[in-house]
This record gives sequence, structure tokens and C-alpha cells, in this order.
Amino acid sequence: MRRSGALLAGLLLALPAVAAELHVRVEGEVRQPGEYRIADGARFADAVLAAMPTPAAYALGAAALRPSALPEQRRLKAGLLYDLEALAADPSLPPAVAQRIPALRQWLQALPATGRVRADLDSRRLEIDTASNRLLADGDRFVYPPRPDTVTVLGAVATPCTLPYVPLRDAADYLRDCAVDAAADRDLLYAIQPDGEVQRLGIAAWNRSAPQALAPGAVLYVPLDERALRGRAPELNATLAQFLATQPLETGTAAR
Repeated sequence: MRRSGALLAGLLLALPAVAAELHVRVEGEVRQPGEYRIADGARFADAVLAAMPTPAAYALGAAALRPSALPEQRRLKAGLLYDLEALAADPSLPPAVAQRIPALRQWLQALPATGRVRADLDSRRLEIDTASNRLLADGDRFVYPPRPDTVTVLGAVATPCTLPYVPLRDAADYLRDCAVDAAADRDLLYAIQPDGEVQRLGIAAWNRSAPQALAPGAVLYVPLDERALRGRAPELNATLAQFLATQPLETGTAAR
């Protein structure tokens, strides 16, 4: 028995090693969309260049979606929903903020956890920038949307607004075209650029930030009144803006 076991082990060692294989998808404005089977050790550029983004692809808004990022984003969303539920149950919350909470919670509940991670997916830069050209992981998905021509305003507004993108227009100036709710903070605004960068901007006379232009497809999150959240959920607005930054321009079939 020992001899046959040793013989089998020797035969297994003699077999050629099978290289691990990764399954990744590339979607959107690319010439060759679909699933790619790539050897372990490949990088972002290997998948992206194989799919060949078209001239219509909006690289600034392209999204890298990784399964490994989903658990943390689900926890982030669950924490936000918990905070909103706790706020809704607080009888001392200012009435305007209390009235806005149910709609904000319902809106957040509908947003998926996507697994999006910040990444520069310009195909030319991937070829030369090793920091951007990360190792692929099994299940990675890349989405290349077309270039949008709008800016979206969300959060403490009477209704979400989709506004025409205007080159070099200051982020705060877009608020003139969207009805801001009484629950909104009058001093702050969060800008989420299409690459996932989050910018916290002062918009009052005492804390006004330098003019901040947006890129096409940017999202403006109008935060709830920070004074009302103090001592209750002081990180709610910043965390919600962080979660919004995980939402790609095209979410496809992102997992919830």
C-alpha cells in the first residue's frame, strides 16, 4: 500500500502544472466586449487592450468592479441605512431633516453595492503606469460608458435633478437650477467626479472653496444639515458621498 501511494505521488509530481486562469469581463464602448479567460498574473491592461475601447469610450468614467470590494461596500451601505433608521426614530431631530429621512433612506436602499474601486482606466496610461496597471483578480469587470453630457444633483433636494453639463461651471452654481430642500446644509456640498474622486466643498460666504469645475457625468450630493446630525450621525454625509463614489455611470448587473 505504501509503495502504491508513493508511486501515485510520483506520477502526480510528474504531471505538467496547469496555469491558474482568471475570468474577467469588459463591457460598454469596446470593440470586443465579453468574458476573457486570462492567465493568473495578468494585469488590467491585458484585459482592457484585448477588448479595445472605442473612441466613444469615456475613460474618465470607466469603472473597475471587483468582487473583493463588495463585502466592505455592503457593510458601508448597511451602516448608512442603520444611521438613517436611528435618525428617523429620534423625536428631537429638526422637523425639516426628519421629513427628508424616509425619502433619503428609500433612495439609498435602491442603490447597489457595485465593487467599484478607483482606477485610472485610460488604455494608453495603463500601458506605461505600473501603479494604475494593477494585477487582475478573478471576477473583475470593466465598464466603459459613453461620454455623458449631464451633471446630477442628489440628496437634500426636492427632487433629483439632471442638468446639462456646462464646461468650467462652478459646482456650487449648479444648485441654482435645482430646488434645494429645507433639510440641506447651506455651507457644504460634495462633488463626486466620474472617476470616483470625492471633493468636500464649502459654499457659504465664510468657507467658500475655490471654484470647482466638474467633469461630464459628475454627481453633486447636497448633504443634510450637519448641525442637525452633530452628536447623532456626524459622519453620515461624508460616508454617503463615499458610497455614491462607488456607483459607476453604467452599473450593468452589479450585485446587490
